[in-house]
Amino acid sequence: MKTSILLENWKKFLKEEDHPELLVPAAREKPLTFDVGLVPMSAKPFHKGHMFLIEEASRVCTDVIVYVSTSNRSRKGEITIYGEDMQRVWEDIISKYLPENVRCFYGGSPVRKVYEFLGDISEQEMQSEKTYAIYTGQEDASRYKSKYYESIKDKVWIESFERGDDSPNISGTLMRAYLSNSSQDKFLFLDGLPDMEDEDKEEVFNILFSRLN
Repeated sequence: MKTSILLENWKKFLKEEDHPELLVPAAREKPLTFDVGLVPMSAKPFHKGHMFLIEEASRVCTDVIVYVSTSNRSRKGEITIYGEDMQRVWEDIISKYLPENVRCFYGGSPVRKVYEFLGDISEQEMQSEKTYAIYTGQEDASRYKSKYYESIKDKVWIESFERGDDSPNISGTLMRAYLSNSSQDKFLFLDGLPDMEDEDKEEVFNILFSRLN
């Protein structure tokens, strides 16, 4: 029995050696455009890097869904950014500057929302031929595992961007530091916000800074 198994394995090996293309899975060809772009973000606070992701998704996706966390962001040694304040900023200010094909959903874990969206589609008996892309920073790209949307994994791409290389060199950590030291760094905080009217930038600052006093 062992001899028979070894012989079969050896034949299989020789076949693969004769046909090296069998050893390497064929690379997927990424489409030039996607049907749906998914952009999960905590964004506390929202800055140029977040807008960059949304605009990139909007540029090549027919429909863009942004999942926004509304939980408080509180860490030892840093100021707290309150979710209700950021939702107000999103609804009253940021929404005015978003591309027309972008929709926002607030609350819950943005990463989980992406999995739920793709998982629901993956479980459908009659799946469409739509393509999907997840837009995220390179440091978060590994959080998205295809095992959670196995049946449509060939239709899903992870579009990740390196901060300071592909996308603006700004982070939430820097923005929170600028906000907490606003007597000296207010200009840096305002400069880290996306392009918008000066009065809207001031309003974002005022909403978030009011909690520090």
